Amino acid sequence: MARCAGLSGEDVRELVMISAGLAASPAAAQVAPTPATPPQPITEASTGAAAGALGDIVVTAQHREQSAQRVPIAITALSGEQLEAEGAANLDRIGPAVPNLYLARNFGTSSGALVFLRGVGEGDSIFTNDPPVGIYVDDVILPRSTGALLDLIDIERIEVLRGPQGTLYGRNTSGGAIKLVMKRPSLDAVSGAADVTVGSYLRLDARAAVNLPVSSDAAVRVSALSRNQRGWGRNLTNDQRVNGQDLLGGRVSFLWEPDAALSIMATGDLTRDRSGPRFPQRFQPDPAAPGRFTNRFVAPDGDIDHFLSADTDPLNSTDTGGLSLRADYLLNGELKLSSITGYRALRSRIGFDQTANPPGVGSNVILLQDQRQHSISQEVQLTGSAWGGRAEWVAGAYYFREHNDQLTAVSLATPAGPNARFRNGDFFNAPSRGVGTTGNWSPYEPRLDTDSYSAFGSMTVAIDPRAHVTAGLRYTDEQKRYTVSFLTAPDTVLVLPDGRAARRRIAQRWTDVSPRLAIDYRLGAEDGDTALAYASVAKGFRSGSFDGRARNISFALDRQAAIAPETVWTYELGVKSDWFERRLRLNAGYFINDYTDIAFSASRVTVGPPEIFRQNVGDARIQGLEVEWAANPLPGLEIGGWIATLADRFTRLASSPGCTAFVADERQLDLRFTPSFRYQLRATLTGRAGKAQWRVGGDVSGASAYNIALCNEPQHRVTNAETANLQAGVDWQDWGVMIAATNLRDRRYNSGSVGTIGYPVAPREVTLQVRRRF
Repeated sequence: MARCAGLSGEDVRELVMISAGLAASPAAAQVAPTPATPPQPITEASTGAAAGALGDIVVTAQHREQSAQRVPIAITALSGEQLEAEGAANLDRIGPAVPNLYLARNFGTSSGALVFLRGVGEGDSIFTNDPPVGIYVDDVILPRSTGALLDLIDIERIEVLRGPQGTLYGRNTSGGAIKLVMKRPSLDAVSGAADVTVGSYLRLDARAAVNLPVSSDAAVRVSALSRNQRGWGRNLTNDQRVNGQDLLGGRVSFLWEPDAALSIMATGDLTRDRSGPRFPQRFQPDPAAPGRFTNRFVAPDGDIDHFLSADTDPLNSTDTGGLSLRADYLLNGELKLSSITGYRALRSRIGFDQTANPPGVGSNVILLQDQRQHSISQEVQLTGSAWGGRAEWVAGAYYFREHNDQLTAVSLATPAGPNARFRNGDFFNAPSRGVGTTGNWSPYEPRLDTDSYSAFGSMTVAIDPRAHVTAGLRYTDEQKRYTVSFLTAPDTVLVLPDGRAARRRIAQRWTDVSPRLAIDYRLGAEDGDTALAYASVAKGFRSGSFDGRARNISFALDRQAAIAPETVWTYELGVKSDWFERRLRLNAGYFINDYTDIAFSASRVTVGPPEIFRQNVGDARIQGLEVEWAANPLPGLEIGGWIATLADRFTRLASSPGCTAFVADERQLDLRFTPSFRYQLRATLTGRAGKAQWRVGGDVSGASAYNIALCNEPQHRVTNAETANLQAGVDWQDWGVMIAATNLRDRRYNSGSVGTIGYPVAPREVTLQVRRRF
């Protein structure tokens, strides 16, 4: 920092201009420039709204600061204050707050994100499949679902944009984008907050954040967290607690604003996760159909949280982190140049049960994965206005490069005795291998290298003060190189009988042009009740993939080919409105997704481990209605919620997915995570008692029946998804106390499943939090 302090503002501006010019050739951008000061919620005073009016949040969904109610995009914005008041400690808590968003822990992992938005998503966390719903932290994408289920600390706001965002956000966000905006360092004063949480199953969390101005033009912000819990399950095989939590994380941001035209922010973060992998529970056999299973869980000793698992040595060691550098330079009153550089890295060693069988009973299958990932992204964007402010535009370029490799093994070992161990840390201990060299083999190592180049542009033109037209275009050129090797020992490739090394390399390139066109019209007075009506059409693109789960030697070496890209065309009509002096807010939208070349990773029950396969299964149409509402009917009382529908059907089957044992006509298969109806209801009551302010709030959310697996097997159909949460708290001066309960009714529905096992959601938990601000 001392060296930087010796540079003049003019020197720094020249360096930023040079670095942005060098980066422009391989780059493309899709994210909004962050202003020098973070956007704040619009207050009643700033808008002239009457007392009791609903607040609003400024978002940057279109690369400029706007009220969320003025953006012609289906967007749900959650402020950091709301998340804190509701005790939302992890990203998976936002799922019930957003229409048609399913967000949970991926199968068996402690920090993998399983995300479906409007029926578009990816169920397999393996790196060969790009997530179609992008998760961004301060405009840098988290490219892998592993490690993406973030703990929420020091959050300014979260924006969830539904539908394709190709002309506005990073790469391959065909289903939508989840954007986390962190609190920025402030030049104003020293400030901070800390809290400690205790709760069920010996939970003990600690979090802290502090802001430190170091000069008149520079500041540092530091945040850290620790999360620990004994675990709410017990493995009866060795009488050990499972599903525990053990996580440490930290983040440091440095902001330098040498003058009003230039802002530079550097950030680093690191998370160390040693939480136990989630243990699965078996499904009950169907007595009326031998060989089939019901969607009811086995409950050993009458307890769903008791497990009879031969996996007495669960493995999870996940470290993830990154660096980012953002520079915003105001060229003149109408032009801003921004450069965003991001680096992300991941190392994850996991081993978890896929059968939930006790030793010696049936097959015992443990999946072992040792993943290494790193990526770098560079984007440059230029934003400005024209024609006296009647047009606002953004143009830029984006470059993304990533490397992944993953040593994978499927262990079929059957230890003898209750204390025997699989030795999950040893990937060559007892792998599953066929008798010969033509069938399934383990261990194997898939690798993938990706280079993605994009260019984009978008312009919004005011036809008159109330009507606007937005047009955008994005070009993508993506190249992937996939290699798979079958191993007999570390760094030793299997040699086939014909003398060939058991290794295969496939290279593929895809290009795409994705447009967006939208019109919007505003009704009502500028400072009173308003309504915004909009219509849009947009294309989303997710590049091709490879079957990284394929461990059949003859298939992988001789027949495997690239999986074709997916595309989504979305047609949408919507309205956003405020009524009764902004005491009632009602937003509604209707959309149609034409979903082409859907790539599915699915599983079939076999004698050994579940057979996992990937293919382009065909095309589908998904349509739905989303209605969000909020109201302040009485002083101190806010109520709200949403309802959402989804109707889906296959319009074309490219090939049989192999599901005729469960449905007579495979065209009638229900897409995954597409309940016909979902809802949330919430309420908050606040008041004062002397110098203290109290708050009581809660929410309940649920869904009609939906399927988790492609083939719609009975055990993968969820029929009881409902969750209720409750919070009560008191703030007095700089202190606060809150008691909260999650899953209040202790509904234990299936959050994800494969083969004959599933993962029940966490049980009811009660926590007590004490916090201090300064």
